[in-house]
Amino acid sequence: MNENIEINTRVRRLFHYLEDFEKGNVQVPPFQRDFVWKNNQKLELLDSIKRGYPIGSILFWRPDSTLVNDLSVLELQTIGAYKLPERRADFFYILDGYQRLSTLFGCLVNPSSTNLERDEMQWQKNFNIIYNLEEDKFELNSRNKNLKIFEVPLYKFIDGAEFYSFQMDLITQEIPEETANKYLDKYKKFGAKITTYDIPSIDLIGGNLKMAVEIFSRLNSRGQPVSDDWKVSALSYDKDSGFRLGTEIDQLFKQLKKYNFFIDKNDRKNKRKIILQAITNSFGEIYFDTLKKNDQSTLEKLAERDDFVNNTHKTFKAIKQTAKFLYKKLNVLNSKLIPYNNQFVFITDFFYKLENPTKKQLKELQNWFWITTYSNYYTRYNLSKQRLAYDQFQAFIKDENQSPVFYDRDEPFDALEFPDKITMGSVRSKALALFMLNYQIKNTNIDKKTAKRIDSFKLFKNMDNISENTILVITKDKPNNYHILKDLSVWLNSDSDCSNYFVTDEMKNKYSNDASSSEILKLRRKLIIQKEKEFVESLKIKYREN
Repeated sequence: MNENIEINTRVRRLFHYLEDFEKGNVQVPPFQRDFVWKNNQKLELLDSIKRGYPIGSILFWRPDSTLVNDLSVLELQTIGAYKLPERRADFFYILDGYQRLSTLFGCLVNPSSTNLERDEMQWQKNFNIIYNLEEDKFELNSRNKNLKIFEVPLYKFIDGAEFYSFQMDLITQEIPEETANKYLDKYKKFGAKITTYDIPSIDLIGGNLKMAVEIFSRLNSRGQPVSDDWKVSALSYDKDSGFRLGTEIDQLFKQLKKYNFFIDKNDRKNKRKIILQAITNSFGEIYFDTLKKNDQSTLEKLAERDDFVNNTHKTFKAIKQTAKFLYKKLNVLNSKLIPYNNQFVFITDFFYKLENPTKKQLKELQNWFWITTYSNYYTRYNLSKQRLAYDQFQAFIKDENQSPVFYDRDEPFDALEFPDKITMGSVRSKALALFMLNYQIKNTNIDKKTAKRIDSFKLFKNMDNISENTILVITKDKPNNYHILKDLSVWLNSDSDCSNYFVTDEMKNKYSNDASSSEILKLRRKLIIQKEKEFVESLKIKYREN
């Protein structure tokens, strides 16, 4: 522990924390994580206070005076949808407890008695919480409905004058005495709980940023994990540029929307790790080497380098080129279709090191993508051979006459068997889906700029969701004739050419002659396999038909 740091502990009433916030004694450091709590977490916190349960201590930090001015440049955050007031000289940063304090400040600060600015949309969505006295539970009033008398906004329980108003309302609205007494009893009990509720805090005074991050990381290792980009945001903050990695990644996700990449929240959560791996790679620290060593500190060390911000910006540019390349050249119309995360990192490395690749290299890169997709490339090799595969790819980046593909034996790769179903959890299924989409685009006049959705339909509604019964359709949005698309007559009773969907005239004729669905699907399976086999064998990969 830094010998210059002072550690104090305090126990104070909840309303004192609210007062400190409104006075500017509480601030949010620029590297703090965003507010991410879900509604059930907010309601559980309030229920714990109502029951008198402890909610844990808050960790505050007052940095050395030499660091304060640097950090203050980036103080742009809010607490509980309220804009932070101007900080006082004796302020503290919240290190641990931001989610809890955001919840409490957001729903307990009385909007009619504060001068603080509030983001109304954010407040309505996240912090407009009421206590339902009738049902004895907390609820989020996100639709801002007209409240009944027993639905009381939480901020009213802090103010004694509000209790008097509540009593008058009960009389004015002629609430029956027994019901009124029940409401008053619950109001008084929760009001007493919240106004006398104590929260302990640990105050760190002095020390540097690295020390503060280390302490925070250790504390959170037992609770909500501290994300790598949070720690890197803290260690790499730049007072001149306003760089904050977490925010930069969020902005990157917004820019990738035009390629339908990382739109889904869960997809973004999973792909943040890929972004960090790509940044690690840009420094020559091979990401799977650090994974092999289970070294979580590599990126944190890199974050302290002077060139970290510039390298990261260059990496983000390469990531955007990667998304564009996958979307335009390979028809990966959605990031969920990327077969392997490693492919994304490798291609990002390619564009990071080659700002102006040749046509030959781009063509070879396309070929590499399909070979690595169909050959089970990243699971067939152990880590040492993955390193050799990486070295081979690096040789290709340096010399366009080198092959980007690593072969450990003379015999060709072989593909996995034709998948029974098309799912986004299987590389082989994604390979088939990408092949079918590419086949559709190649044989159809589709404007990919308007392609916002990939819908999956069954050729026969009452049959299983097997590969040969699946039709993938690229649409602008949810089409007006969505219900018609689910009708097999569109595909088998149509005069138009449906061969791009692997529906032939032979299948239509059999359908009109009352052939069984299984007979038609057998034909479709045979056709898909035939076309896919031609493509896979053109990559010099053995094709297995089952």
